[in-house]
Amino acid sequence: MKLQPASEMAKIAEKNYEKFKQNILESEGFESLINGIEETANEGCKTLIYNVDPLCDPHTKGFLKSLLIEAGYGVISLDQHAMQITW
Repeated sequence: MKLQPASEMAKIAEKNYEKFKQNILESEGFESLINGIEETANEGCKTLIYNVDPLCDPHTKGFLKSLLIEAGYGVISLDQHAMQITW
């Protein structure tokens, strides 16, 4: 067995992280998040408590949080799977 160069492992990791992100963006969970924000806003509220599926990869919540922040939402982690989203 041969140790692969770090540069090769970095390329593999980046490629697979892009697949990971795309899978999240195409998931029912992401659709549920968008619908939750829209429904909550339509009810006149500016805050949503969103629970990430506990069976999801641990990086899922971090990716969703960064995506929301990039879109201008405020995000506070409440626990390992829940976050408070504000707009």
